[in-house]
Amino acid sequence: MKTLRLRLCPLAELGAETPLDYDVLDERRRIAQTDRAVPGALPRLPRTEIVIAAPDVLLIDAALPPLSGARLRAALQAVAEPHILTDAANAHVAASKRLSGKATLAVVDRVLLQRALELLKRAKIVPASATPEQLTLPLAEGRWRVRLQGGYGCLRMSELRAIACSSTSAAEPPLELRLALEQAGDGRPQAIEVEGDCDTGAWASALGVPVLAAAAAPTRAEPAPLELLQYEFGPRVADWRAWRVPVTLAALCVLTWIVGLNLDAWRMVREERAIRARMETTFRQAFPRVPVVLDPVAQMRRGVSDLRGGAGSADPRDFLPVAANLARALASQGDVVRTLDFREQVMRVELEARAIDTPQKREALVAGLAGAGLDASFAENTLTVRPKGSGS
Repeated sequence: MKTLRLRLCPLAELGAETPLDYDVLDERRRIAQTDRAVPGALPRLPRTEIVIAAPDVLLIDAALPPLSGARLRAALQAVAEPHILTDAANAHVAASKRLSGKATLAVVDRVLLQRALELLKRAKIVPASATPEQLTLPLAEGRWRVRLQGGYGCLRMSELRAIACSSTSAAEPPLELRLALEQAGDGRPQAIEVEGDCDTGAWASALGVPVLAAAAAPTRAEPAPLELLQYEFGPRVADWRAWRVPVTLAALCVLTWIVGLNLDAWRMVREERAIRARMETTFRQAFPRVPVVLDPVAQMRRGVSDLRGGAGSADPRDFLPVAANLARALASQGDVVRTLDFREQVMRVELEARAIDTPQKREALVAGLAGAGLDASFAENTLTVRPKGSGS
């Protein structure tokens, strides 16, 4: 995935028509292209990193309390406040990873940073990362690195130790560099490399340290050791653009599940109808005299029982005559029998609600059965039928 690394000018000078330097990084963070353009003409790449100008970022070495999350965020401003000349409430403070209880804090003006991000957003650029310019300078063992450019400079002494420098003449080193060397003690570098216009001989005489002109520009951009976009400036978790693919896949999965569920239900209903049809066919082959099949399983069991007991007569107390009379009474209703049970000359039938949803339908069914010599009564949706005179 290619990355756009955008180097911002001092935040107070940033505008929609301000030309900005940028690098295009390949998958291995090698610099594939270097150019300059206004925000509206910048290339649109999958990932964008911004480099905040050195004068806008103050780096502080500090001991952090053993806190995390929101409590640490609240404590960072208090830790950085003694080092800030302006109101600490207007400062955005980010912290590096802890090492032996200590970390490096980066302080930047909250309003200026917010303004810069809004300006880039209007140009349809949403940075995923931000780092101080002074921490992007290349490092070499035993050497410091200085960059001089347009009105200011910056110095990097180690992975997380770096400062912004004032602009001086080519023959005179910055005052901040002199002070850093005096405070370094035994940690003085073996040499200082300088990017930009510099009289290396004059600097070496003034500093007492070998000064070398920096070699060719680096061909690779190292990952940022300190992330400025933390807390309220961090990438939004709920950004729709980041969730479009997962949401689309989830919707497709749900749609596929719904379609599959309906297809399976349709297949099961079709199989149920086919099984019932085969059961009715088998029953009619065994008992061709039965006019209507209500419950093929129950009717088959009762028919077999009657045949084994020699009860094939037309006695109205037997199952088959009662079932035949019930079938004739329900012939106009269609398939409305849910369950059927016949014990001790009493048939109990659970009917679909639509077959007896009015008093007229119930009365008509009872009257039809009475005409066939049967007593009938209802208990909710259950019809009880017995031959007349068989007892209650």
